[in-house]
Amino acid sequence: MAISLVLRLLVFPLGSFAFFYALFSLRAPYPTFVFGTPEAFWPAMIAGAFLWLALNKWLLIRRMRAELETARKFRLEDGKRTVVSGRLKAKDAPLESPCSGKRCVAYRYQVAHSANTGTIGDSAGRRLMIDFRGYAMTPTVIQGAAKSVALLAEPEQIELLILKPGVNALNGEIIEGEAARDRVRRYLGEIDFGDESNARINAGREAMEKESYLAAGNFRKDTKAKDAKTITPDSIVFETLIEERETFLVSGIYSAEKNGIGPGANSTLEPLRLVQGGDAAQKAAIAGKRKTVMVGLGLATLTAAAHFAGLL
Repeated sequence: MAISLVLRLLVFPLGSFAFFYALFSLRAPYPTFVFGTPEAFWPAMIAGAFLWLALNKWLLIRRMRAELETARKFRLEDGKRTVVSGRLKAKDAPLESPCSGKRCVAYRYQVAHSANTGTIGDSAGRRLMIDFRGYAMTPTVIQGAAKSVALLAEPEQIELLILKPGVNALNGEIIEGEAARDRVRRYLGEIDFGDESNARINAGREAMEKESYLAAGNFRKDTKAKDAKTITPDSIVFETLIEERETFLVSGIYSAEKNGIGPGANSTLEPLRLVQGGDAAQKAAIAGKRKTVMVGLGLATLTAAAHFAGLL
């Protein structure tokens, strides 16, 4: 994974530009390799960007294909990356989401209001101010073809794991209706946030936070802005779920002691990944990225042709 990041973020973009700059410098009345020659520099930047896009997607395709192959073999080796495709199921009772009331293994919610941010001398504008937010996950297993394995997600990963394909808004899906607001009121009314501010919420506002962490894959955190008012008919409710019995492809590091899949010691380089839709979604994503590779290579070639034709 570390090698992949270096290739994608450093080697591929620099190498793509260097290749095209050297190539484009051969156009008459060259050859010259004087760095910064505008006639070669800017076309090389454009063509290099398209080639980098293609190479980046190609590297992702290799990783995704490897995940499918690992899932097919279903090998569980302690400390090694494992991939399991199957349905998610709560070990005990599933959670009930605080907004829609759906059964799920994990949820994330936000309650916000629209506020005027315009000041004197500025054009008036509006932005969402978060009043309440939180997330939770219950002990969950993924049921593979031969064996069930626990999901060892950590709290700091919930924002990424729960942004599933199909959820366009970063905040989540808007849950309409007064019934949802009543449900959230009851949910929040059962939480003792205390009186002391111990956190911050958007725009740097003081907030109270209530957190419980029992184990990997079993946690909950709720946050309330100190100046938050009661939920009104104008409050906007957002929610994102991982519903029980949904099909996922789960990729992570296997722990034999806990019989579970989670992130590695460095979660940036060894993340826990959930792909909604399982194998089928992974294959569809590979097909989409393959098209992007072809388009990127085509545009890079077209840029080179335009340059040597004297159009750039």
